[in-house]
Amino acid sequence: MEALTEKKKRELRAFAAACQAGLPIRAEDIVPGEKPDLRVKTAAGTVGIELSEILPLPRNASFNSSLAEASLLQDSVRLAEQTYYRAHDAIPVQVSVGPWNVERTKNRMREMADNLASFVKEHRHEAAPVKLFEKIDGIPEGFCVVNICSIPGPWDSGQSSVVTFERIYSQLAGTIAEKDKLLPTYRANLANVPIWLLLYSCWEVSRSVPMPHGIREWSCPFGFDRVFFFASSSACVEEIQRLR
Repeated sequence: MEALTEKKKRELRAFAAACQAGLPIRAEDIVPGEKPDLRVKTAAGTVGIELSEILPLPRNASFNSSLAEASLLQDSVRLAEQTYYRAHDAIPVQVSVGPWNVERTKNRMREMADNLASFVKEHRHEAAPVKLFEKIDGIPEGFCVVNICSIPGPWDSGQSSVVTFERIYSQLAGTIAEKDKLLPTYRANLANVPIWLLLYSCWEVSRSVPMPHGIREWSCPFGFDRVFFFASSSACVEEIQRLR
């Protein structure tokens, strides 16, 4: 049997967790595939399952995902730490930052890193033992807060995404619409069986999207036989109603 990709392993874990959380299907056998992702054999027959991960949306539209945005922030902070400690007079400190709306540009990581290293060097003496700096204090662009602690420790970054129920609903609707365009392919590859769409959010904090309030009353147009959203952070599955 061909080795499973990391994406396929993630989909299988998400499907198994969704079943435990209440997805209304009792699988007797699961065959990984493509378009749709799973062929699930049940006592009543086969069901095709297409899966799609829902990720937190980035703060800035120049990024294609919150993970890419968070990666820029993390890499900038890591580079700033290295730059800071290259100076012979560097005093060990611990630094944590919060992200701000920043566009993705080719040289932005180096710019953010250099500015953060310079800011920490200029203001480290104010940490007694901790000093929180905000936008009003003139912190470097790309950050909403910079926290300096005189007790040595690693430098780290906060979460980059913005999660609101309005954005979640918009994202769910957009993902369903995109998957709906591929439904004829799914039905051609797996004819005469129900095709379900399972949207899921993973366990990691950086990838987690909560179950939005009021989802049972929310509806969306789609051609799938059934559509579900599984929020792993709350171990909850809810069925999305078709807009009539």
